[in-house]
Amino acid sequence: MSDLVQSWAPASMAIESGKVEKTSAQKMNDRDKPWALFSEVGEHGYIEGVTDIMKQHFHIICYRDFLKNPKLHGPKIQAMFVWFNRPASEPSLLSLLPSLKMVANGGVGINHLDLQYITSLGVKVTNTPNVVSNATADMGMALLLASARRIVKGNKIAVDPQTTHLPMTLMGVEVTGSTLGIIGMGHVGYKIAQRSKGFDMKIRYHNKSRR
Repeated sequence: MSDLVQSWAPASMAIESGKVEKTSAQKMNDRDKPWALFSEVGEHGYIEGVTDIMKQHFHIICYRDFLKNPKLHGPKIQAMFVWFNRPASEPSLLSLLPSLKMVANGGVGINHLDLQYITSLGVKVTNTPNVVSNATADMGMALLLASARRIVKGNKIAVDPQTTHLPMTLMGVEVTGSTLGIIGMGHVGYKIAQRSKGFDMKIRYHNKSRR
């Protein structure tokens, strides 16, 4: 990983099994909280539970509200939280944020960020490696099983009131004992390989280094 990127989580936040424990550092005076720019709150952005936690540390302003008066909001924003490449950290936006100190990317991938340009402004870039590796691997295995066993097609036929029988072709192909190819044995690829052991699968992978 580039030296320009740092993994980040609020030092004053302890999260375990979905529970958040408050520490003395969380009891921050509203006057001292920095301002942070978010994409939006809700279905297409950060879930409300996350923003409730972040509000303990930041004054939050959503991107659409920011656009209504960028001259007013821009100078006070010190952090920007990027989720699914929104807000896009482009020069047209960053030029409006003279006090910006950090761009925090939700997720490990940072190839959508112009690291050289952002850091040239004296702004730090952070990401969150390993946070969703297990969840992503779970989803990968779920999709693999659904595809191999034709689960989606089978469900549509099963719930159709006109269905009189289920054709044997809906059984798909057997997963147990089959060969799984993994391109890129990173954190997620390795987690998928671990899960495939439960199906006695043979692993073939391509990676820059041996795992």
